[in-house]
Amino acid sequence: MDASQHAQIKLCLVSLIEDIQVPARETGALVSVDVVEGQFVTAGQLLAQVDDRQSKLDKLAAELERDAALAKAEDDIEVRYAEAALAVATAELARAQAIEAKSPGGVTQQEIQKLRLAKHRDELQIDRSKLEMRVAKMNAEVHQASVQAADDALARRQIVSPIDGVVVTNFHERGEWVSAGQPVFQVIRIDRLRVEGFLNASEYSPEDVAGRQVIVEVPVAGGRSARFQGQVVFISPIVQAGNKYRVRAEVANRSENGHPMLRPGMSATMNVVVKSQVR
Repeated sequence: MDASQHAQIKLCLVSLIEDIQVPARETGALVSVDVVEGQFVTAGQLLAQVDDRQSKLDKLAAELERDAALAKAEDDIEVRYAEAALAVATAELARAQAIEAKSPGGVTQQEIQKLRLAKHRDELQIDRSKLEMRVAKMNAEVHQASVQAADDALARRQIVSPIDGVVVTNFHERGEWVSAGQPVFQVIRIDRLRVEGFLNASEYSPEDVAGRQVIVEVPVAGGRSARFQGQVVFISPIVQAGNKYRVRAEVANRSENGHPMLRPGMSATMNVVVKSQVR
């Protein structure tokens, strides 16, 4: 049968793994606050909204400018007109050259030169019209970048939760002014917690406990105790007074009647499974 040896660490402290002060990313008035203290939230969930009316107008203007540039980029009327004019100029030049070939002097060289110039002008007009279409397309791309920048500005005015957790503090209410970088909420992760304590270096080496499974026991209401499973994730390289070094584990939490059983600040006993052998 399997037998396990445990290194018992008493007076361990339960603490948070993630404790985040969620800031406003842009300055403005809070037009809505969508969560309350104690509410469970998910990563990406909207917590509050900073006034974004100007950003919406900026996006609308950029979209209109982009659409106008796209319409111009797709409008080939000038190109088709120039091509038709070139066809006429080419035909007139050919007719004049044919007359001159049959009846020398029937068309003056000056007239032929004018017709050649007209044909060349129409050729250049085609190139110019195509260039204007390409420029309009590039302008549309510039305005599309402005649309994307406006989208980013709108997103930056949404204050969202970076993690799954619990809102423990609302620093501001609806209608208050916030500055970029100013904390608006405190959100903590509660589904996994950190448990830390000290092991005697003369009894257990870091190799004995590194990456090992742990069982954490804490007293709860009603004179009961609850156990939680986890794993050692960090061993301090520093040996402190009393020849002890710090051991940290991460533990999966669970709830009872909608409330987390393991809470930051609790004192716990951690049992580290250091050896398994067959008898």
